[in-house]
Amino acid sequence: MYTSYFNLLFKNIRSIPLQTAGTDLIAHVCFGYRHLLILSYTAPMVAETLGEEAKPVALVERMLQATDVLAGNLDHDMSAAERARNIVYLLHTLTFQFNPDHLKIAANAVEEFIQPASAAAAIPARLPDICKIHAYNYYFWQDEGSLALAREILDGWIAELDGNGNGNGHWKDLSLDEALERIETLLMYSDLVDHLLYVKQIRKVFSRYSKYPGIDREVRFLTLTAQMGCFASYSRTVDKIMPNVLDGKLSAGTYENIPMTGPADPLVQAIQFHLLALYMLENH
Repeated sequence: MYTSYFNLLFKNIRSIPLQTAGTDLIAHVCFGYRHLLILSYTAPMVAETLGEEAKPVALVERMLQATDVLAGNLDHDMSAAERARNIVYLLHTLTFQFNPDHLKIAANAVEEFIQPASAAAAIPARLPDICKIHAYNYYFWQDEGSLALAREILDGWIAELDGNGNGNGHWKDLSLDEALERIETLLMYSDLVDHLLYVKQIRKVFSRYSKYPGIDREVRFLTLTAQMGCFASYSRTVDKIMPNVLDGKLSAGTYENIPMTGPADPLVQAIQFHLLALYMLENH
């Protein structure tokens, strides 16, 4: 299912010049290649239908080209929020495609970004990307100060749940997309730092929002179910979301700050490539 369209997307993605592509596009291309790389090992017959460009060596080379651009972007002027997102993307790619040169660039970027007098001071300190940067700073470089700051942010979010985390797992003042982004950050912390610390809260809040009105229009839910290891358990919701992915109908909340012109937009295709590769991986 969706194989023909994925083959077309894969061809289109390969033709995108990464050196002039935007940060978000490059990140989604990287994530798609990561899923496809795993698929090339776990279900080689699927990957073989895509030709030589889907073989592991070619995929790794393409991912390295993409992370080169993410690393190089950090030399450019950008807003504090954009820089935070770029740092998070680069650090995330380094968890599955290690490169010592890129790691050094990321280390310098993180150190500069988290300084009290840096551009980060211009954005809210409790944003998910800030928490992610601190969590990565502990994961890669064992920075205890960042660990404490990440925990402070996450503990604050837990305290804001109804019943101080003992209720039904709901943030009353957040939009659905904002809540899903917090869950994504909690899951990332759990994967990188401490699997047990927030496990009960994650399960409760994920269960609550999986039943939320409109969840079947939230493409971010696809990546969350994969992170939770329960993609198959939510197959009905996933199957409702996937046609929207194919139509380029990406939820406004998730990508509201990313300019896109329509289904033919390269960024839309990169997001589709990422999510379809994830879907194929989870179903093989």
